[in-house]
Formats: sequence, C-alpha cells, structure tokens
Amino acid sequence: MGVDGRAVTVTALTHRGAVRQANEDAVVLGALTVAGADMDAPARCDLPLTGPVVIAVADGLGGHAAGEIASEHAVHRMAESNHQLNGPEDVDTLLRHIDDEIKEHALQHSEFSGMGTTVAGMLLTPDGSFWFNVGDSRTYRLEGSRMRQLSQDDSPALPPSEDGKPVTTNFITQSLGGSGSTAMTPHVGADPEPGPGAWLMCSDGLSDLVSLEEMEHILSESTGDDAAVHTLWKAAMEAGGRDNISILLLRRH
Repeated sequence: MGVDGRAVTVTALTHRGAVRQANEDAVVLGALTVAGADMDAPARCDLPLTGPVVIAVADGLGGHAAGEIASEHAVHRMAESNHQLNGPEDVDTLLRHIDDEIKEHALQHSEFSGMGTTVAGMLLTPDGSFWFNVGDSRTYRLEGSRMRQLSQDDSPALPPSEDGKPVTTNFITQSLGGSGSTAMTPHVGADPEPGPGAWLMCSDGLSDLVSLEEMEHILSESTGDDAAVHTLWKAAMEAGGRDNISILLLRRH
C-alpha cells in the first residue's frame, strides 16, 4: 500500500494460446514487464499509487521475431518512462516516440519490415485515471456486472454475424510501427469516473473469441480476480485459442 493508503492491484496472465508456437504479446505493470512468456496461472502484483503507474498490454504484429521485438520494445519504453507520465499529453508523446523508434528499427533491419504492435492500457496517477490505445487491443471499465469499452478499435466496422458470435478481422488501420503510410494517432482519454475503479485490458486473443456477454458473466460469477482471469483465458482456449492471449485485471483502491 502507498503511504496514503492508495494502491493498485493487477492480476495478469499472458499465454501463447493453443495454436501459435510463441507468444508475441507483452505486458507492463509499472516498472515491471513480461514479454514472450507462457504463463500457466495468473500472477498478482500490488503497486503503491504514490506516483504515476502505467498498466498495458501490447500485441506484436509482423511475424514471430518482428512482432515479439516490437511489443517488447513498447512495454520496456513504457516501463522506463513510468514515473514521468503525469497525464494524457505525456502518454500521447511517448506512444508517438515508440512508433518512430519501431519504424526506424525496421528501416535498419530489412528482415523486420512491417513490424509493429498494438497497445491498450491505463495510466493511473494520484489525481486521475487515463486510458489509451493504438490498434485493436482493448480496455474495458468494469461497472458492476457490466463492462464498458473505453478504447477505440482501429479496425474496420463489420456487419453483425447471424449466429450471434463475435465478428472479427485481422486487419487494423494503425499500430505502433507497422507498414502504414499515414501518421499514427493514439487514442487517449480520461476515465469519466474519478477515484477507485476496476478495468480489464486484453489482446484480441481474448476479445475476438469470447463475447462481451460471456466475459461479463465470467467476471460476475468468479470468486476472485485470479479465478476470473483464469476462466477468461480458459474460455478463449476452449473457443480455439488461435491467437496469443493476454489479460490484465486492474483495481484501483
């Protein structure tokens, strides 16, 4: 706990899924990062909220080596800058710098051409809570038994499916790095509810395979955060687990 009693609890799991040979996802929890891991159970991290704390998931794009390097670079840079991120303007600037750095690395190493990563997360400060994303990884705010998406998907709108299952696409309109010719513009905003709260961040390995309604049911029925994160991961695996799966359940006390 922080000296003023304020703290952040994060329950995290990142896994390669049932099909991929490696995990190109990475996560950042304040000054801590996890990249390329294959966790078999959720891990809990308690962080004092005496200063800025950034919590985010990054989903690498562009093939195993390139995607893994891009997502790991993104979370390492966020961890390095954690205590300097005092608000949305700082997050916007950092994400633009990361975008430039990944593109420059790809220019210098032709085998990594097109490498990129999505990112979605929260910046918590003693005075506020701010969400951010680029790509189709997501951040949801938990509101009782319901979830409200804060992040904005950088993917084309698709018509609803006839069977009621989630409609997904592998195409995204922007990422950190990547092969897009247009300038990258991060989505950054203030959470509308000040004070304590709970949020879920995930890569599309979860949200593409598990419907919002099923996620809400799992969260409302679980006996604790460890059980909730594990059950969400299990639901994605049972739905095919065709992509890497990363889940962060964050509570601000």
